[in-house]
Amino acid sequence: MTFMMAIYFFVLSLFAIFSYGFIDLNLHLSSSPVFLTLQKPLEVLVFQMRPIASVIFLFLLSVLFVVYVWFLKRGSTFFSTWKKTLLFLIAVAVLLVCSFPALTYDIFNYITTAKVAFFHHENPYLVMPIEISNEPYLAFTRAANKVALYGPVWILGTAIPHYLGQGNIWFTIIMFKLMNAVGYIGLSYLIYRATKSIKNVLFFALNPLILIEILVSGHNDIYMMAFTIAAILLWEKRDMGSKIGGLILFIASCLIKGATLVLLPLFFIRNISRDRLLFFAYCLLACVFFVAGPLREELYPWYAVWLISIVALFDLKKHAVLIGFTIVLSFALELRHIPYMYMGEYGGVGPMMRTLLTAVPLIVYGGYVGIKKLRLNK
Repeated sequence: MTFMMAIYFFVLSLFAIFSYGFIDLNLHLSSSPVFLTLQKPLEVLVFQMRPIASVIFLFLLSVLFVVYVWFLKRGSTFFSTWKKTLLFLIAVAVLLVCSFPALTYDIFNYITTAKVAFFHHENPYLVMPIEISNEPYLAFTRAANKVALYGPVWILGTAIPHYLGQGNIWFTIIMFKLMNAVGYIGLSYLIYRATKSIKNVLFFALNPLILIEILVSGHNDIYMMAFTIAAILLWEKRDMGSKIGGLILFIASCLIKGATLVLLPLFFIRNISRDRLLFFAYCLLACVFFVAGPLREELYPWYAVWLISIVALFDLKKHAVLIGFTIVLSFALELRHIPYMYMGEYGGVGPMMRTLLTAVPLIVYGGYVGIKKLRLNK
């Protein structure tokens, strides 16, 4: 177990170091000669040696998934109590908070939108970042030609890391990621409270997609799902105060990111078991994920945070096929980063490659499950 722990933290450390190769060429985090000396080879690796960088990413990702599955199967000896598990998750979170938000520019959209609201004192739902003249953050922000894409609860929440960042872009990035780490630990605790199962917590918290998209890249889906799951747990209680609290939290989740609005009908169903409620919630969010997501733009890996969070509340033994599907889906979605990493562009054969990299693992898993069932029925 100690050996696997060492491998795990070693690979996470390599991933954190590797992430600093993805710093946008227009973004200057530090003028320190030591930092620039260490970061320059990583920059060359990522931007000029793309095939090698892609292979490194695939290798690190594969190792993380292998160790993740190993922890799920054999980690009960170490992860025997919530306290031990919590300390482990905090160590993981602290390490990855120190990484650079590689693979996506969303966190810079959050940062720049917060600056529009709380520094320039403009309404981010009316004023686009690109309309702010001489704004230096525009040099490394993508989608600056859009108004705020998220709800007012999220915009208010971004005031915390914005002010704590004190105008320093690197420190602001860390503050945003630190807030994500709090959400990550909080949601892990909610899963433990709901299931009383350490394995369920590990299923969620050590999933490499969760680590990469939440703790490394800094996506805000963690807050939407934390509020949603807290709402579900409160709604289950019989007293009216808890139900009102649950409804308030659910509204808050919708005002962070609107995907959970599809769950609204579930709050009007009476006398429903948790398993059935979770099943309906999973199906509704899966429809948004697999249908509405691609129709809007494309199948983004971090949207799977919604499904992983819900599946983590199921009985893992009774739903082995769904658990396996979710793990394979997580791996397949993370592979979608590779075409851009390899080519440096989203167009061309990129969309086709992303589709294949997502579909092939799922088809293989479906075939495996089908053959296994056929053998059992003989």
